[in-house]
Amino acid sequence: MATKQQPQPSAVAQPEMPVQQPVGYPAYPQQYVYADPNKGKAKLLTLEYALAMASTVVSAFLLINVITSVVGLWSDTTSGAIRTVGGFLAPTMVTAGTGIVAASVFTVVLAILACVLFSRVSKAVSDREGYTNRTAYKLVTYGGLAALIIPAVDLIARLVSILISSLLFIGAAGGEVYKSLYLSEFLPYALALAVVVATSYFIYQIIQGRNKSKIMSLVLIAVSVVVLLTGAITIAVKVHDKGGSSTGRSTRQGQDIPSDYESQLKKYRESLKLKQYN
Repeated sequence: MATKQQPQPSAVAQPEMPVQQPVGYPAYPQQYVYADPNKGKAKLLTLEYALAMASTVVSAFLLINVITSVVGLWSDTTSGAIRTVGGFLAPTMVTAGTGIVAASVFTVVLAILACVLFSRVSKAVSDREGYTNRTAYKLVTYGGLAALIIPAVDLIARLVSILISSLLFIGAAGGEVYKSLYLSEFLPYALALAVVVATSYFIYQIIQGRNKSKIMSLVLIAVSVVVLLTGAITIAVKVHDKGGSSTGRSTRQGQDIPSDYESQLKKYRESLKLKQYN
């Protein structure tokens, strides 16, 4: 009797169990560093703001004298051996010929200091509600603007006086007088006035609620660096020219002629012309 075969169960694939990877431990555990929310912000807000504004004003004051001295070097109206550019704010050096460079470097340092302090103040003011309405803030801001108005008026008066003087010399003086008026005086005063007006404009924008302190500081840094490089190059050229001319002195009738004989003779002739017209 044949027996009925029972169906064999088919092989069913069993799901594979995922292989658990061993948990690894870092050799150096991560350290949590506390982030200071006040990093880069002014701690003594009013004091740092006053120092920033004072650095800006003093830098603009120094630029007036430095620009005048540097342009005077090019036009031979300023001696390269000066020890200071003038004013109680300018550093006085011992070695001759280092006054312009010292004042220029001081101007660059003050402009950089103002940029850093204004950056710290700007970050802190946003957290101090109503600080811009305080008396201390207004006193520092308006005081900086008022301090720049005085030299601006003085420079404008000088420029107007030069224009009037040039009209008086028409037909009575040679070209050297106009060269001295416009190249030695009008040009440096106009450049200095541009710096003072630009700085005053930026401070006025701060008063109006627009933070232009960073742009103002960068402009002062750029102008100071340009003036420093120009002054250093000019002094180097003048010193080398003077040294070369002093080694090759000429003689006239057995007597030594000084290296600056031609410039002295030119000034003497100009003085004689002015005496004749007077």
